[in-house]
Amino acid sequence: MKLIHKLIALGTLLLGAALVSAQPLEIPQRTEAYSWFSKVHNGVKGATRAALAESHRVAVGDAPWLRLSFPNANLGKKSYLTITSVYDGAAQTLNSTTLSEWYNTSAYFNGNAVEVRLYVDPSDEGVFFETGEVTVGEWVGSDRTLAKGGPLSQIESQCGTTDDRVPSNHPASGRIVNVGCTGWIASSGKYLTAGHCIGSSASILEFNVPPSLSNGTIQHPGPQDQYSINQSTWQFVNGGTGNDWGIFQVANNSQTGLQPIQAQGASFTVVQNLGPSTIRITGYGVDAGTANQTQQTHAGPNAGSSGTTMRYQTDTEGGNSGSPVIDDANGTAVGIHTHGGCTSTGGNNSGTSAFNSNFWNAFQGGTGGGCTNLALNRPATASSTNGSNSPSRAVDGSTSTYWRSGSGGQQWLQVDLGSGTLSYSSWELVWSDPRYARSYQIRVSNSSSFSTYTTVFSTTSGNGGTDTGTMSGAPRTERYIRVQMARANSGHYRIVEFRVCSASSAAPKAESDEPEVTASQMPETFELSQNYPNPFNPSTTIKFAIPVKERVTLQIYNTLGQLVSTLHDGELNAGSFEATWNASGAASGVYFYRLQAGNFSQTKSLVLLK
Repeated sequence: MKLIHKLIALGTLLLGAALVSAQPLEIPQRTEAYSWFSKVHNGVKGATRAALAESHRVAVGDAPWLRLSFPNANLGKKSYLTITSVYDGAAQTLNSTTLSEWYNTSAYFNGNAVEVRLYVDPSDEGVFFETGEVTVGEWVGSDRTLAKGGPLSQIESQCGTTDDRVPSNHPASGRIVNVGCTGWIASSGKYLTAGHCIGSSASILEFNVPPSLSNGTIQHPGPQDQYSINQSTWQFVNGGTGNDWGIFQVANNSQTGLQPIQAQGASFTVVQNLGPSTIRITGYGVDAGTANQTQQTHAGPNAGSSGTTMRYQTDTEGGNSGSPVIDDANGTAVGIHTHGGCTSTGGNNSGTSAFNSNFWNAFQGGTGGGCTNLALNRPATASSTNGSNSPSRAVDGSTSTYWRSGSGGQQWLQVDLGSGTLSYSSWELVWSDPRYARSYQIRVSNSSSFSTYTTVFSTTSGNGGTDTGTMSGAPRTERYIRVQMARANSGHYRIVEFRVCSASSAAPKAESDEPEVTASQMPETFELSQNYPNPFNPSTTIKFAIPVKERVTLQIYNTLGQLVSTLHDGELNAGSFEATWNASGAASGVYFYRLQAGNFSQTKSLVLLK
């Protein structure tokens, strides 16, 4: 039994009320500048296998753990890197495919140094890598003042006067780093967590987590138990208690080639049930010493779950966000833990139940029903809006909000589904009656301006409620989708939810004939980003930003300095942009891209590998 150190002063300020708070706890880390380039290597002709060409040790002071980045690399078709911890010998192998899946970074390694080795295959040429900035773990003191949020991160949510969590080792429960949350395996092969855990710092899902060091500094499992989270698969809502959930997928493990459900041999079956008498929470909450953010579990009574909210008097802590809410009688998962609220004198902790319809539909999508919603939380725009009822409310996953247009007639709502691989076949429109469209079309395009488009559905007899339909020519792969409304039933339009449902199997995204440049946000400086992916075949994306209106050229050159392609040549307003180079007609090799904007000029290299 562990005594709780309550924040008495804070409790007084809250006049004894239960504190309801989301429960991630980001693991303290920093980034350190680093830059080292290997030589460029060609394979040894006549050799029978890849040979060690170069090695380099990366060491950072007394770091407890670290992670590398590789902003530039050409590993050819069969060459590869190995990264090995000097501290414990844990090792990872990355080839061109797995390096891309890891977003040009490595796994986490314990200790302050790793050895990076480059092996070059006889069939490859121009092989190299660059080591960039290093992510370094911070040492954690007993007061956890280095944790995100400082001392307030110690706000506890034990139900009663003691912390009754005990160590556990459920193989289907994992730790998400660096955000400091819990993620877990569902029997469908999907991975679940809290919606407020989803973001750029939710990068790796770890299983078989080892004890932390004696002062609470975490340690990582070997790369064979780390999985890169596929950010393009995120589906989530961060809408507060009862409406906070996230679903994602991970890449196959770089060492074993397995998914977690295969490697761990365990999963949770998710069911809709508000009535379990005893509820268990198993996750990675903070604690003292070696137990800090390692797996622990506790079971407590149901505290009146209803609707979309599970309520329970089960001990949790920061870092438990995303844990499965488990029916202790049979081990099924009935929800996702999201918020603390227990105190020493009462209250309850809470999570999102499986009766949340948007979560349930997204979870069921692709596994026997429902809609895996590709439009969820994607950027949305419209021809008009009214007050705070913005276009984003039509894709926020909530049925209690809506987008409202201006006056009726010709209006549109548009969603950017993103630049990744897309495949969708059907749609769902939830109208707020009686503000629906009697006449409307669903259009798709690879142009944000819809200068050209394809109509995949059309009706002149809409009657409100929830409309669903299958798109002509499905599956579709265009980036942008638009609801084009022509005749309102009453005054104006209100769309509660616009869902775009994934097809059962993925298809490559259609490529436009010309590179597309789209504006997004207002930058403060000129910037030219590294293309991604790199190496690539046949297309790659280049992002750049200009802080003022300028004439801009973005051009591709070969190693002889000859112009290969002009991606943009013309005046642009201040903003952030991206351009795609389709190099299907170019030969494999190293190329250079140059951005010229006023007096600013910058050149970077990229590698086409066919």
